[in-house]
Amino acid sequence: MKNIGKYSVLLTALFSAGQAFAEIDNIEYGGSVFFDVDSFDGAYNAQGAETVESADVERDTVSELRRAQLYLKLDLAENWSSKLQLGYSEKSSEAKVKDAYVRYKGWDFADITIGQDKEPFSLGLMTSLKNSNAIERNIASQAFRLGRNLGINLAAAKKDYSWTIGLYEVGEYGSDTTQGGGGKLAVTGRFSLTPINTKSQVLHLGTSFSLRDLDGAEFEVESNAEVHGSVDVLDTRNFQADSLNQYALESAWIKDRLALVGEAYYQDVDGTVDSDSALYTGYYLEGSYFLTNDSLRYKKGRFAAVKPSADSGAWQLVLRHSYLDAEDNLDGMEVTNSMLGINYYRKAIKLMVNFTRTELAGYDVEELDSGDSISFRAQYRF
Repeated sequence: MKNIGKYSVLLTALFSAGQAFAEIDNIEYGGSVFFDVDSFDGAYNAQGAETVESADVERDTVSELRRAQLYLKLDLAENWSSKLQLGYSEKSSEAKVKDAYVRYKGWDFADITIGQDKEPFSLGLMTSLKNSNAIERNIASQAFRLGRNLGINLAAAKKDYSWTIGLYEVGEYGSDTTQGGGGKLAVTGRFSLTPINTKSQVLHLGTSFSLRDLDGAEFEVESNAEVHGSVDVLDTRNFQADSLNQYALESAWIKDRLALVGEAYYQDVDGTVDSDSALYTGYYLEGSYFLTNDSLRYKKGRFAAVKPSADSGAWQLVLRHSYLDAEDNLDGMEVTNSMLGINYYRKAIKLMVNFTRTELAGYDVEELDSGDSISFRAQYRF
């Protein structure tokens, strides 16, 4: 009951703040709230079990306010705009500034953005989690995530192509600066083509890269294997790294109710000691199908929010297979995940259920080499 009261106060505060800003003509506001429940066993619950046998049979259930976000967009002057996005997570028990930037749109060939923004890498990562077909990002995307960082970028997005290239400050682990560290620099870019882009069919092809100077910072790869409430199933050893270069290839095809998406990742980490250098790779394949007369929406190089065609809402089935090879230098593991999802969309509400199976192999794997989970999300956006 205490949590319900806390969530009610937070939701009321978010909505009230948005309504207050909405009274100002040149301000756009919006936000989203996720409430999640995860139930899992095996490798997902390894650290919470007293013995291997108990972890095999006992399940743990975690509920949390996964996300509460509010964004504000303000027109500053002709061709100038700004955005501030704030987010709160119950797991970290803290509010964070997500986006905070100013943007100039007066040039014909590109817009320029200065401030903290999401680095342009990967179709799955550039698509907002509130528009994702699954509750969590796939295991491969999690490992190669770059997050939001301070920087400056040039970007253009049209109906049949998009491109972005920027210079960013790097965090301690090659990810976002909120993890610590900073002061190093990265060049990150993404390019996409849409040779087919009609109402009934879309074909998307893209690539992205990031070249990052780590200057001896600590590096590791961590992942909850697509279940946010679980322990870190994957946690490679820390080592000092001089640089990190990573690349992605992306593709997507939408035909009426059906959508197929796939991406492949490659990461080369150069350690300060040659024996620490590592190569990590991963990929995912995802298919989705609407049982109702609906389709995934695609806009300028990324997926957008689903808008049901009927007042009764939209039903969607999702099947995903993902793989990550984070095993190198006698350390780490290979992770293979399979996920079946069912989604329901109705106006501002989205309900999701995911059944996930993970299988582990490699140096860091002992007796617990698999786990099963069922996850539920109730999402509201305004």
